Amino acid sequence: MVEAKTNQIAKFSKSHFTTHGARLPTPEFVAAVGAAAIDITHLSCRKSMVMIGMANEEALAHTVPLFLRSLRRASLSGGRQRGASLDRHLVLVAWSEQALADCRALQGKGNRPNGEGREGEGKGKGEGRQGKGEGREEEGEEKGEGKEVGEGYGHQCVRDAEHSAGTGSFGFHDAGFNSLGFAKIKYILNGLSLGHDVVFLDTDIVVLRDPVPYFLSRRADLFGSMEKCMIYNDTHAFHSPEFLRMKKRPPPINIGVLYFKATAGVTRCVYNWMWDMHSEVQGRPRIWDQDIYGKVMIKCTATHSLRFQVLDPRLFQSACFPFCGCTYDDDVITRENIGRFSKGQRGDDFGRCGPQHWGGWLMRHFPCAGMTRTKAELMQNLLEGYYDNKTAQINRQ
Repeated sequence: MVEAKTNQIAKFSKSHFTTHGARLPTPEFVAAVGAAAIDITHLSCRKSMVMIGMANEEALAHTVPLFLRSLRRASLSGGRQRGASLDRHLVLVAWSEQALADCRALQGKGNRPNGEGREGEGKGKGEGRQGKGEGREEEGEEKGEGKEVGEGYGHQCVRDAEHSAGTGSFGFHDAGFNSLGFAKIKYILNGLSLGHDVVFLDTDIVVLRDPVPYFLSRRADLFGSMEKCMIYNDTHAFHSPEFLRMKKRPPPINIGVLYFKATAGVTRCVYNWMWDMHSEVQGRPRIWDQDIYGKVMIKCTATHSLRFQVLDPRLFQSACFPFCGCTYDDDVITRENIGRFSKGQRGDDFGRCGPQHWGGWLMRHFPCAGMTRTKAELMQNLLEGYYDNKTAQINRQ
């Protein structure tokens, strides 16, 4: 039974490789990434950044519309494209013809014809003010105006015909779940090889404010998100002298939100991540991209002297964190406390969270939240609570 499952995953994974290595990006992927690119020259010596996500039919029916709605209501807070909504800067990879049709249908939501005005140039609707974010002015802008009527979402749709395990719902560690990691890493690698910084986002995420200034202000070459609510300094690189002197272990990493700087060393590490997956899949039926990411990146970033860092869990929240989100004061980020768990923020008597909890968040990821439909309900609740300034049930009961 294990052998059959192993061979099935290995068979799925082969579609992402040729005899010379990982498959090169298709012309459609190249065009989509170019159209979605964010101009980051006001923040970096590099030119552009792109957000990439992936989805099957089930996600496109439930979580993706809410993910896109959240991106539409957040906008770039600076640079040449200031005010453009973030949905214009997402490439969404679909895994089947039906998924591609569903993706394009979301582009056409409202009155905008498909393909019109999706390049993200100039200023878009809902240009906001710089947000305070609990004293973190650089972390993006305040709530957008949320004008959605009459416009389709501005994301780019492209199909990956090479991904052969792309339909249906995936259980944890089933063949489809274990196979999707190969596709994910391929998209990241191809985005980097085209010269763009890459932010990879799972589609069970609600984005509340512009995260671009954050990604480019911590000197990181790579960012991973936190698996647990733990106290860490997001400016510490795991191989830096200041972190090594503390003799602490890096935290468990979740790969639902990832950032990669478009440099030679980072691209090499991503390739090593994919090749390690490819090398192990024949004899390891439960190979998991998140597990391999942690093992490969900690070694590869040391070899290439790269800054591998963790996202601040107070800004990049997760449904795996307790209660109403991860919180701790800056003054507790000391050598003694680094690596310790922090208690979550308490909700009201009914377990609901409110504006006092999410006021400074940049986004919230919804792992640990059940099946796709349940995640969508919780995402909808957060969007309503955030924009209507009211309490909401955002955790699975």
